[in-house]
Amino acid sequence: MTAEPHLSRLARGGALNLAGAVSAGVMGFALVFAVAHAYPQKIAGTFFAANSLFIILNAVAGLGSDVGLLRWVPRQIALDDHGSARRTVPVALVPVVAVACVAGLALTLSAPALADALGGGRIVPMLRVLAVFLPIAAAHDAVLAATRAHGTMRPTVAIEKIFRQVAQVGGVLVASLFTTDPVGLALAWALPYLVGLVVAVVWYRRIAARLRRGPADTRALARQFWRYTAPRAVAQICQTALQRADIVLIAALASPRDAAIYTAATRFMVIGQLGTQAVQQAMQPTVSRLIALEDREATARVFAGCTTWTVALTWPVHLSVAAAAPIYLSLFGSGYSGAGQSSTVILALAMLLATATGPVDVLLLMAGRSGLSLVNSAAALVVDLALNALLIPWLGITGAAIAWAAALAVRNLLMLAQVSRLFGMTPAGAGLGLAVSSALVCFGVLPMSVRLAFGTPATLVGLVLGAGCYAGLLWAQRDRLALTAFAALIPGRRRHQGVADNA
Repeated sequence: MTAEPHLSRLARGGALNLAGAVSAGVMGFALVFAVAHAYPQKIAGTFFAANSLFIILNAVAGLGSDVGLLRWVPRQIALDDHGSARRTVPVALVPVVAVACVAGLALTLSAPALADALGGGRIVPMLRVLAVFLPIAAAHDAVLAATRAHGTMRPTVAIEKIFRQVAQVGGVLVASLFTTDPVGLALAWALPYLVGLVVAVVWYRRIAARLRRGPADTRALARQFWRYTAPRAVAQICQTALQRADIVLIAALASPRDAAIYTAATRFMVIGQLGTQAVQQAMQPTVSRLIALEDREATARVFAGCTTWTVALTWPVHLSVAAAAPIYLSLFGSGYSGAGQSSTVILALAMLLATATGPVDVLLLMAGRSGLSLVNSAAALVVDLALNALLIPWLGITGAAIAWAAALAVRNLLMLAQVSRLFGMTPAGAGLGLAVSSALVCFGVLPMSVRLAFGTPATLVGLVLGAGCYAGLLWAQRDRLALTAFAALIPGRRRHQGVADNA
């Protein structure tokens, strides 16, 4: 059976991105593990809070340029407007670096006041080190987005998902051998951004050299680009704040120790989100191209197929963590294993809904509905901040988890309703129900039954058995799950199907 060609292309880009996501997920988990074991809980908590603040400011500096590049550059290339495709990247990059410099200066000046709220004077030099690297990180992310806009995932996988993640973990471990000073920890974590930026610039220049030179109205491009991207800039800030603000609030409203526990309890979400991003990042240029060509039927098939793949990839992670929450938290040490269990289970279950709605935000953005994306993200952030302020003083980190779960539900249900109303599309493809039921049985019912019958340690046995059953079910139902698209990974099959080598 020949796979649908758009899904075959996505399978190749998504598979490469997934390999990087697995590496990034493991390294992200390893980073929290290394910091939790190598540093006292107070220093670990202040680092996680400072790290979260850095990521929020990096999102502010990014101005949504990654989505702007992924919408406009593929469209310009598809319409053979190579001159505009070349000029769009500097149109995006210059404001990003400028805003990042301002944000870095603001962080430097406000470091003493932030330190009083987050963990004391020792965090001041840590924040100032991170401030220096803000422009570097913003440029790093924007240049990699430009390479993805050209339809290749290789630079992002090699630089962002493998090199940077591995280098950060290695740097933190080496730094811990010589000092527990927060400055050394921050510097070890931030330096890989600089190396990654240099390599990304060289890689992008090689890719862009393939485009023909041609005329382009830079002012018109800038107006068009930023008119679309401006709402996305605010939306991206809201999304990043939604993911990270709770750690900062816990450090301020509870304690740095609670922030460290909460970070460990929720770290599994990054692994699941990386699987989702692996599919979505490969999907974005394809959907942008299909919408530009007004191929509505192919867009709907890609949307449904990517939803099925997302559920098949991420539900096993979230269900496994929910079933084995005590074992998961024990990996970080005895100081982490008790208080975080309820937070872990609440957010693991919330992520089931968040992923089952599919890549609805990608569809809205690639269709030019960045304003709606902003409304959804802002609504979710308001819910999250309000519930955090109310629940953290009362319930601690469990309250923060409830707030995040409620915000995720609001955002995803809003987007699902909008996609259905505007485009008449739903994430429900032929294989979605099968992917959902298979994951529930193999990673929910089976391990929980084993845990209830034989105790918590036996949960791992149930998960191993479930994984074996799940692999068998995926193979048996590969046609309904659109997994035959991954035949494009086989060189002979790829030539037979005529799938271009653009991953």
